[in-house]
Amino acid sequence: MRIGFFVIVVLVLLAAISSCNTSGCLDNQSSIPLAGFYASGTDKGINIGSVMQIHGVGAPGDSLLSPSTSSASNIYLPMRNAYPSVSWCLHYIQENISDLAFNDTVTFDYTSHPYFASQECGAMYIYKIKRVEYTRHLIDSVVVVDSTITNTDIERLRFYFRTGATDENTSEE
Repeated sequence: MRIGFFVIVVLVLLAAISSCNTSGCLDNQSSIPLAGFYASGTDKGINIGSVMQIHGVGAPGDSLLSPSTSSASNIYLPMRNAYPSVSWCLHYIQENISDLAFNDTVTFDYTSHPYFASQECGAMYIYKIKRVEYTRHLIDSVVVVDSTITNTDIERLRFYFRTGATDENTSEE
């Protein structure tokens, strides 16, 4: 009888220990939307790393976001859970368009809700985008692919730019 009780206790302890790992938690524990950048004429991804800087409007410390590489075609744009909206200024640093008059501003209005994912992942905020407004200096359009921003690491926003690029399938030689 004692051996059976001992075996049950050991099995319960082993099950408890093996269930206390972080393998069930996604690597991204923050709800930060990933924004991709595209040419409006071709719907192909474009490199923004060497031609654009992005900074928060009215954010503490001016929050300059720089693409992680010079060949970046997307970037994470964090939201602020204590506010119902966030605005980002896109400043173009390429020659001939670096004038402040060409800057574009994108504003997202949203709601935020705290969400307890699990013991491993902890708590995070989930955002629901309600509206997007943007200037149209070089931006053609902004598309919200999925208005619910969670910690799933997928592209939720698409910025389309007028680039002068054309689809090579339609060009004549």
